[in-house]
Amino acid sequence: MADFRNYLCWAPDKASAVISTEAVNPSAAVFLATHAPLKIRRSLINGRSLVPTDATVEEREVLRDFLETKANTGTLLMPIVGDSGSGKSHLVRWVRENIQAGDRRRVIYLEKSGTSLKAVVEQLLEGVESETLDQLRRDVHTFSEGVDEAGLSRRLVNALNEVLAQTDRESVPSRKARILAGPRGLAALLQDPYVQEHLLADGRYIPQYAAQLLNSREADQPERPPGFTTEDLPLDIMNVRKASDIAQKLLGQLHSTEGLSQDAVTMLNEHMEAAVKRASNIGTGRLVKAMLDVREAYAKENKEIILLIEDFALIQGVQRELLEALTEAAHREGHQRYASMRTLMAVTTGYFKDLPETVMSRVSASTTGYVYDLDQVFDGKDSGVEEIASFAGRYLNAARVGREELEKEAGRSVSNACETCQFKVDCHETFGQTSEGYGLYPYNRSALLRMVHSVAPTGRPWAFVPRAFLGNVIRPVLVYSAHEIEEGAFPTARFRERFTTAEVDTPLSNAVVAYVDEHDPIAPERHKLVLEFWADAPADPSAINPGIRDAFGLHKFDKSTLPEVLGGGAVVTPIQTPKAEPEKIPVSLKRRLQSLEEWASRGKNLDGALARELRTLIVESVYRRYPWAAPISKELSKREVDKAWPVNATSVSIAGTTENIAGADRAPIRFDRTATNSLFFQSLLLVSAKAPGARSEATWRLARLAEHHARDLASSLERYFEAGDADLVLGLRASLIGAALAGHAWPGMSDVDLMDAAFDDGSSWSRGDLDTRVAPWRQLLTKHLSERQNLVMALRTRFGISKGSTGVVRMIDAARALPLVLEASKSWRWEPEGTIPKWIGSAMTGFSSLEGIVDQQAKQFESMMIDIRSRIRPGAAKETIAAVRTSLEAADSVGLSPNSAERDRILAIAALAEKADWRVIGAAHRNLEALRAAPEGERYENAVVATAQDHGVGPQHIRDFLVASDSWLTGALLEAGERTDSMGDSVTDEVQALLREWAELSKAEESTS
Repeated sequence: MADFRNYLCWAPDKASAVISTEAVNPSAAVFLATHAPLKIRRSLINGRSLVPTDATVEEREVLRDFLETKANTGTLLMPIVGDSGSGKSHLVRWVRENIQAGDRRRVIYLEKSGTSLKAVVEQLLEGVESETLDQLRRDVHTFSEGVDEAGLSRRLVNALNEVLAQTDRESVPSRKARILAGPRGLAALLQDPYVQEHLLADGRYIPQYAAQLLNSREADQPERPPGFTTEDLPLDIMNVRKASDIAQKLLGQLHSTEGLSQDAVTMLNEHMEAAVKRASNIGTGRLVKAMLDVREAYAKENKEIILLIEDFALIQGVQRELLEALTEAAHREGHQRYASMRTLMAVTTGYFKDLPETVMSRVSASTTGYVYDLDQVFDGKDSGVEEIASFAGRYLNAARVGREELEKEAGRSVSNACETCQFKVDCHETFGQTSEGYGLYPYNRSALLRMVHSVAPTGRPWAFVPRAFLGNVIRPVLVYSAHEIEEGAFPTARFRERFTTAEVDTPLSNAVVAYVDEHDPIAPERHKLVLEFWADAPADPSAINPGIRDAFGLHKFDKSTLPEVLGGGAVVTPIQTPKAEPEKIPVSLKRRLQSLEEWASRGKNLDGALARELRTLIVESVYRRYPWAAPISKELSKREVDKAWPVNATSVSIAGTTENIAGADRAPIRFDRTATNSLFFQSLLLVSAKAPGARSEATWRLARLAEHHARDLASSLERYFEAGDADLVLGLRASLIGAALAGHAWPGMSDVDLMDAAFDDGSSWSRGDLDTRVAPWRQLLTKHLSERQNLVMALRTRFGISKGSTGVVRMIDAARALPLVLEASKSWRWEPEGTIPKWIGSAMTGFSSLEGIVDQQAKQFESMMIDIRSRIRPGAAKETIAAVRTSLEAADSVGLSPNSAERDRILAIAALAEKADWRVIGAAHRNLEALRAAPEGERYENAVVATAQDHGVGPQHIRDFLVASDSWLTGALLEAGERTDSMGDSVTDEVQALLREWAELSKAEESTS
């Protein structure tokens, strides 16, 4: 069939002209050429319900029943009921085309497109002349010509307001609806200007109704809704405060009272006809009188009136008066006064059941006791396939022949375009033909049936809706996809958008999908669509009619790669996987496997428990393979890891599951809804359950996935445990600042010393010069040391490796830690940006005031150094101590020594000073000099260097000794100078000599030590 590939046996423009979704649009010739027998069923009327029967009839029986049934009153009302698009109008049109013309009948045909009041009245009154009827015609004409759509919309709202204002509490649908009756009920709501704006907005019911009341509907215009719905109520107005107080109160009650809004809709619909009469000036009773005049006129001519209504809902506004007139008994007082009436009216099932009580009672009283039901539901997968094929075949043939040719053949048998086609034999063998001989190309029976199921109404998968079939199945392919067929691109992705797999059809198995994806390098998506729709989703990817494969130009599979077909539709490659044994698979596992099959093939959502099971397998696989060495860190328990790497959609996102959790859109592991992923998940479940049938490549894929996402686990751990570089630098800085407070770290230290200080928990630290620290320094240090162990433990955990059963960190990853320690030591201020990691805890409490505390400590330390250096020459420590002791001995002999307690204190202090390391005075002096000379931007770091180092108790002992000695000697000199006895001069001379020696020792010279 190489020559048949990409062949079009129809012209798209001709197909477009022939295939109409509206029964009234085609010419009679096209209509009859495309007409296919409908599936018609009788349903009994039981109150407001319809009771289906097993009785099915054909159109001719409906026609015979309609024309021949005798009615006692002379009026027959026969409803044709069905959902929108089921063929009601088609049946009414067919009846019209098959009613023989004659002198005894007057046929009135109300088309569903003739919705204007003018068109309805003119059709009803046509053929009868009288002053009364002429006046009614003039009034309707004046109304139609004298107002525009916006004006009529406002008239209708105002008329509804007037009609509803006259309602009483007893006429409402329910007791709770009594608040809607009268002038302060719905009428007041409609009178509110703000509410009116809502009711008159584009797309609302009243503007649509007004437009079609004035102008008949064009063929391409949507049908007007049959009545108000709750969506038309002003329940969603933006600012209710703009409405009046009464309107606000009513709106609140409509919102809060269950069922009240539906009662409001019922009242609006019940009074709409009266509002139309007010707005159009027809007046109550005029149409009834006019129709009775028409019937009386035709009775005189001995004619019967046949009234055919394509859509009863679309003549709302005159329904009740029309029903009253056409159901009025023909005989009065023993003789016929009015012409007999036979009315065939199409009405949707829902609208029929919701007809107002008064209307329903008239329908029930004047019907034959049943209605004809066109809601076509086939009993099983194959039931109805021939009817569908016949229906499609007629339209396909009409599209090939074209409208002009069909109209030329009017009244004769319709020609079959396939008879003259060079490809007829091969085409019919490949794609099939109907019983009438019409070819089904480019469809076949399987494709037609599956496409019908795909576009069927929700909840009614077997339903055949002619309008939906023509508009969604036949027309799109013949008109819009024609160029795709010619180019060899059909079916395209657009086909899949239009036709999803119906619930009643078996989808293409994921194994076949995966096989085609792997082995069709040219057009795998087209191949899968043809396999599913034209080959009825076989378990074998090669099980497709060769002619169809050639016609659509599909890739031919190498037979050596074809998989083995297993029971239940599963397909596996025998070399890779052992043959599954279904009886060994638990029922619960089978259900989960089926759910995964339908997740990919039908687009169903996964059950939450199943999704969690899959996520658990994947998350734990990544955890088990994580090396804890990139970077090196303490191995955490599964419970700890679960906090950072949870079994939910933030770690593993699976399309088609409930992802109602923050962060699911950023999950590191993501699975699209594909056949390959479905098979992978199925294999994971089989392996987990130790059941046969798993694919070996699934294990390899899981291993690769675990290795690939190790970095994602590391990132999750870093985020959750706040172990990123920025977090760690902040923690290390807190540790170094704490160490500085304790005298174990300061700017300029070696790398090794900084590392040691950062990871030391401080448990053995004690500051020797604590008494010389200012109070805020001591308080800050005490607070930090109380929290430091937790801080350092957290740091070690994030940098270390644990050994043994205790899990204690024994080794630090220095290669990672050192660069971060050096980064942390670049600043000794505490000025964190953003959130501080929780694990730092309270170890940094008060660090924000550190700069002021360092400055305060530097000033105190500098004061101490001034005290020391103003009383001694650096490098003369031993001489100074010896001179003081000599002075004390000399003073004893002349009575100038201090009291014994003070003398002992000075000697004790001297002993401590003698043990002190006097070299720290020089080092401290140099640090202070560097601080004084440092530029403004470097002063803080220099101050930390000067103040952080622990000089021990030596400087304090030296200072105490010098101050005490200086105080005694100064006092002794003054006392010696005041003596006048004979010994005074000699003692004074000795003391003065000692003082000169003290002064000499105290010269402030630069130390060379």
